[in-house]
Amino acid sequence: MIRTRVLVLGLSLVGLAAPAIASEGMPALNALETECAMQAASSFEPGFETIGRPLSMLDLDATVQACWAAMGSGDNDFRMNAWMARAYYAAGQYADAFYFADRAAENDVPLGLYLAGVLYSAGQGVDADTGRGAELLMAAVEAGFAPAFHALAISLLNGTGVNVDTDLAVDFLQLAADEGFGPAATTLGRMYLAGVGVPSDEMEAYRLMRLGAHYGDAQAFYELGHYAEVGIAGPVDPQTAVFNYFTAVDLGNKDALLPLAKLLLTGKGVDRNPAAARELLTQAAADGSSEAVQLLDQMAPS
Repeated sequence: MIRTRVLVLGLSLVGLAAPAIASEGMPALNALETECAMQAASSFEPGFETIGRPLSMLDLDATVQACWAAMGSGDNDFRMNAWMARAYYAAGQYADAFYFADRAAENDVPLGLYLAGVLYSAGQGVDADTGRGAELLMAAVEAGFAPAFHALAISLLNGTGVNVDTDLAVDFLQLAADEGFGPAATTLGRMYLAGVGVPSDEMEAYRLMRLGAHYGDAQAFYELGHYAEVGIAGPVDPQTAVFNYFTAVDLGNKDALLPLAKLLLTGKGVDRNPAAARELLTQAAADGSSEAVQLLDQMAPS
C-alpha cells in the first residue's frame, strides 16, 4: 500500500475535505464476477495485480458482455460498475464511462473514485467540476490507488481544483512511480528534463523514462525515441529511436506516428519503407497533424 504520510502533511495545503473511505473488506467474487474482473480490472487494485490489464488491452465488447452477465449475480455490482467504467473510458466513450464510474464512486470503490475524479477534472462525459474531481481523486489517493496519485499530481501542477503545489506533486509522482505506475515515472522524467519543480537533470530524466517504459507506458517509449533521435542523455541513435517509436505506436501512442513515419521515409535507423510511412502518416493526419497532411501531399501516389 502506498504510504500516505505525505498526503496527510499536504491536506491543509490543497484545501480539500477528503471523503471517507469504507474500511470494510470487499465481498468475494463469484465466477461471473471474476469473468468481469478478468476483462477490465486494474493491476493496481488489491487482489488483481497479476490479472489486471492496461487500458490499451481492454476490449469494450467483451467487458460489457461479461459484466452485464455478472450484474445481480452476487454482492459486487458496484465493482462491476467500476470495471465497466474503465472499459468505456479506454474506448473514449466518456459519457458511458462517467455513468458507471459515478455509481462505483458512490460506493467508495477506489477505481470508481479515480475515474470519476479524472472525468470531472477534464470535463469528459460530464460538465467540468474541478473541485469535485479533486475531492474524488483525493479519496482514491487515501485508498492507496496508485494511478490517483499521478492524476492528483497533475491537478497540483496545473492548479486544477486545488492550489498549485509543485513540491507535493513531485512527492505524489515519486510515490506512484515507486508503486510501478509507469505514467508517473514518465511525467516526473519530463519535469527533470525541463527543470520544472526539480533540478534540470538529463540523466535522471532518462532513468525515469526507462522506468516508465519498463512499466509499459507508451508515452515513455515515445520520449525515449525522441531522446535517441536528437541525442538527449546520450549519442544520436536512429536505430534505437525507431525501436522505441515502433513500440510506442504498438502500445497506442499517437505522438510517435509522425516521427516514425519520417524516419521510414528517410531510411534513418531503418530500411526505407514509403508504404509503411504513408500508413503512419495517414493515421497521424486523421488525428489532426497538419505536417502529416503536408507530407502525404508531397508523396507520389503509391
